Amino acid sequence: MRNMMVGLLVLVSSTLFQARAQSPAEKYLKEMGKAVRGSGVVEYQSDQPVTKRETAQSKENAFLAKTQAFAALWTALAREYNEKGAFNVKLAKEVSKAFHALEKSEGWPKADRR
Repeated sequence: MRNMMVGLLVLVSSTLFQARAQSPAEKYLKEMGKAVRGSGVVEYQSDQPVTKRETAQSKENAFLAKTQAFAALWTALAREYNEKGAFNVKLAKEVSKAFHALEKSEGWPKADRR
């Protein structure tokens, strides 16, 4: 049962957390936005969606990086436990820290406490 759970976690983490490629249009808009900001030209409202998209993309990338770090540590902990039959407390603390960092990140769903 443990091996099946670890296998499932590895499968889910490897498929869900792969970086997605940018389309050529997104790359062009990103480069144009950088060129406009760097040239001292005043940004118009048409440039605002590009900036919002860049901000959203950077937040998404930060969340995915934290998620991948947690998944890698969790996989290492499970692998070590399955191979050696011993619980690595130091690695468990690292997993806990990575999970708390993920929880505190902006992409984590917040509980609605009404």
